[in-house]
Amino acid sequence: MTERLRTAASEKRGALVLAVVLLVSAGCGDSDLEKAQQDAREAKAAVKKLELSLAKAMQEIADQRAELTVVRETRDELQRQVDQLAQERDNAAALAQQAEQVITHLSSRAEGQVGATAALRKQVEDLKAVIADQQALIEELQKGEAVESLVPSQPEGADDANEPEGGPDA
Repeated sequence: MTERLRTAASEKRGALVLAVVLLVSAGCGDSDLEKAQQDAREAKAAVKKLELSLAKAMQEIADQRAELTVVRETRDELQRQVDQLAQERDNAAALAQQAEQVITHLSSRAEGQVGATAALRKQVEDLKAVIADQQALIEELQKGEAVESLVPSQPEGADDANEPEGGPDA
């Protein structure tokens, strides 16, 4: 596009110079010469103005291209970030699903453990009751031995004297 603008400005300049030369060389009078010179000055001013406009347009194009490059780089960087965040989101979702499965598994195991714990507690209570009964029996037996030890023992034959001869069954 800038090349076309340059070509157009160059063609206008050439045509203007050619018109001035033709007018001057045609033998025009002083007034015609002055008019041709004035036209040439105006044409040069117009060409200068076009050249300035062209330079300004080319600078704006360069600025726009630079801005476009920055925008594209920013867009690419943002796309990379979006892709990375999507990957992280997917990974987090997978981890959350795994955690949910582990929690479900542990919850079901815990429910089984609660039942087993309750059964073991009942068994412990039953055993404690048996131990208490046995402890009471042991204490009774120990008291009975203590009573026997306090009672003087009779000679072996003394018990037999009270019984008929031949034993208790006779």
